[in-house]
Amino acid sequence: MKMLGYICIFIIILYLAHITSKYLAKKNEFINKNKSIKIKERLLVNKDKELVLIVYKNREYLIGISQDKFIKIDTFENKDDISEEI
Repeated sequence: MKMLGYICIFIIILYLAHITSKYLAKKNEFINKNKSIKIKERLLVNKDKELVLIVYKNREYLIGISQDKFIKIDTFENKDDISEEI
């Protein structure tokens, strides 16, 4: 009987964690919806180095980020996502 109680408490905790994560995801989406700078992709190259593709005002910027600096590598015109899928 005691074991059944522990299982029920565990299931309730999992359910509450699920509801909390959904709430935080919706809140984060609402906050980031109206921002003009968006991170399109992020690629971890090394433990402390990564490449980030940022979209800002119909342009895409490829940026290299390390522990102590960041460098703009290249700039691209932002294409329609539909044409990329074809």
